Amino acid sequence: MTDDKSKPYLFISHKHVDSKIADVISRFVRMNTGGRVKIFQSSSPGSEHPKPGDNLNKSLKQALWSTNVLILIYTNPNQSWHYCMWECGLASHPASPDTKIIVFQCTSAALSVFSEQVNVNVKSLADVQKFTNTFLTDPDFFPSSQGAITEHQPNGQEVAEAAVDLYEQLQKVLPVEHEEPSEGWPAWPFLRLQISQESANRICDASPEQGLQITNELIQSECVVVEGDKVAGYLFGTNLTNGMKFGRILSRWKEEYPNSKSKWIEALSRQIMAGTQDEFPPSEWELMQGIDNQNWYAPMLNRVRKLPSQQCIQFDIYFHKFDVQGDSVDINVPNH
Repeated sequence: MTDDKSKPYLFISHKHVDSKIADVISRFVRMNTGGRVKIFQSSSPGSEHPKPGDNLNKSLKQALWSTNVLILIYTNPNQSWHYCMWECGLASHPASPDTKIIVFQCTSAALSVFSEQVNVNVKSLADVQKFTNTFLTDPDFFPSSQGAITEHQPNGQEVAEAAVDLYEQLQKVLPVEHEEPSEGWPAWPFLRLQISQESANRICDASPEQGLQITNELIQSECVVVEGDKVAGYLFGTNLTNGMKFGRILSRWKEEYPNSKSKWIEALSRQIMAGTQDEFPPSEWELMQGIDNQNWYAPMLNRVRKLPSQQCIQFDIYFHKFDVQGDSVDINVPNH
């Protein structure tokens, strides 16, 4: 039986709120090494830990001074990590035996102190597999060790199964990341239009003249609205809903302005055709009048999104407002 003092020493540095994550790691080490690694986990009675009546800092210093590998469990970036950083600093003190520090990153935000080293993203199965393979089969994983901690073959079946188990158990105890709520809105009235990839291919395969005709027909028949704001709905005098045919919106606008030449629709078609063909859209300022507010706008294609998984292509259209005085359009031109 291996002398306890000669065993490789693993220190798990963590905040006590993350003790369940530390428990998973401790269990993984014990189950896969047959007790050949001594573990220090302050929150676990089943591992080395400060005893009642012990001086906490003194116990930690003794463990950190002799540890071979320290695993830092990093979770919430908004919490204080001073104590864990103190543990890492003491473990890596130049006068102490060599210590390898491994960060188990449990959040999307990296710990800046260790941003330049390769961390273990525990939400990535590939990262957990790499760690498991190195831990179980690399003879240099524990500094000053006498070979690998197990006799498993690198990337062997036993290693792969251990990695999957560790990954799955970690996912059960990881804290949920809450994104900071935010508010946003488009600066101009906005529509996101969509056509199928099949229709886009028809546009690309056609001649310029035929392509424009096909595009014009598509936006008045197949093209659908997948997103839009209320102000864009006001321009067309209707409530926008996802999946609504753009042609229905155009029909509503044409009913309100039956005598309009609708040049803005042709201009929009040319922009969408260019975007479909991976070209920059022409800057055409053909104006349309809004139904509810009767202001004047020029629709401009600002972004194209191809979604291969959904076999479609989307176009972000913003309606830029212009000041119209009689027959003149007020445009601000910078002074030279």
